Amino acid sequence: MNFKKTVAIAAAAGALAAISVPAMALENEFHGMYKFMGYESNFINGLNNTTGAGPTGLSTNPRSGFVAEQRARIQYTAKANNDLKLVTHFELDSRFGGKTSYLGTTNSDPGSLDADTLSLETKNIFLDFNAAGTNFKVGIQPWTDAYQGVFLAADMSGVVATKKIGAATLQGGWFRIDDNSVTPTVVADLVSDLFILNGKFAINKDMTVGASFYNNINKTGTTPAGGAGGKKLYVVGADADITAGPVNVKPFVLVQSGDKSATLDYKGYALGAVSKIKLGSNAINLSALVLSGDTNTTEEKSFVTIATQQSYFNASNMWLLVRSSQAVNSSTSVLSNDMTVAGRGLYGLFVGFEGTAGKVFYNANLGYAQTAEKQGVEKKQLGTEINAQVGYKLFDSMSVSAAAAYVVLGNGLGGSIAADNIAAFGVQNAENPYLANVQLSYAF
Repeated sequence: MNFKKTVAIAAAAGALAAISVPAMALENEFHGMYKFMGYESNFINGLNNTTGAGPTGLSTNPRSGFVAEQRARIQYTAKANNDLKLVTHFELDSRFGGKTSYLGTTNSDPGSLDADTLSLETKNIFLDFNAAGTNFKVGIQPWTDAYQGVFLAADMSGVVATKKIGAATLQGGWFRIDDNSVTPTVVADLVSDLFILNGKFAINKDMTVGASFYNNINKTGTTPAGGAGGKKLYVVGADADITAGPVNVKPFVLVQSGDKSATLDYKGYALGAVSKIKLGSNAINLSALVLSGDTNTTEEKSFVTIATQQSYFNASNMWLLVRSSQAVNSSTSVLSNDMTVAGRGLYGLFVGFEGTAGKVFYNANLGYAQTAEKQGVEKKQLGTEINAQVGYKLFDSMSVSAAAAYVVLGNGLGGSIAADNIAAFGVQNAENPYLANVQLSYAF
């Protein structure tokens, strides 16, 4: 071996050692998931044409077809010690066969032929550290309200601090929801901010109570609707988690106030409860949700969410009446993910049965939904859903399942008389939506 090669090898080894020293001080953690979803349905985003102004796919003569899609998530955590780590979380989505702008960007779908497309999406990037007995998360992070996600559940940019004091847990934070300050006169006039305060207190091992205060100040309009201060939404809530033997109940209430405009005040509210009754390896699920509504489009009396696409009620265990928690890319909800029904409000009642038998898991659910209010000559009934699912755990972290769901549309979505339909939401004589779903899930 000549001298030049010896020097080159020594230099490379030295460089490798130099960059390896800091890396060796870290704990590198990798987690993630993969999910394949296949749908046979007459109602799915991007599959059907719509007659009238109803939700995507609601039609008098809907097309039926098969759609396949997948989602993968990769999470890398660089852990310096128990008090400091950087969390990064990325997502890769695609429709089998490809779909233009499927990712919500200018890129094409990598599910198309030959697959050579950039598709990596940012989900979370935040610093997680402990200081002065308090946990801090700074960056793009997941956050869900204390009320089943009815008000907001999303990945957002912000700062959150959480501190435990005895039996109490306190949380405070700030999120920048929107920033339209491209060429503003004053930057602060074109942003939307959410401030949060949460408190939980464990009375004993079977009962925890909580209270929250959320404040959204929205100035994203060029002329703020609420005057110089923009829109100001205040949300006060209370919840509890109560266990009595095999029964667990989680009731909650939210009340809204503030300035929607210079002349209108927010007056919305939400009520709900989620319960589970354990029966050995089985359980009965019961849940109910009430969102206040309005009889006109001003919405000052209706429950307001931060964004219609980031509001959830997964406890319903629905596929078609309410967006399924199992859905990844395509939504199959007849409400188009807007549980406020465009300000009309919602009454929902849901019951289900779930259980396991060895490696087999199963569930069946029944749900009913109607609007809280009607506008003009509309009718309130949205529909009744029945669904069922059965699955099998191939491995500890991998499962396959099949599900089916069917909705009998109410006269507020698919009535036979034009005046019975929701003018901006329903379709006269619409066919009842259905779906069959198969999925393959792996988590690591």
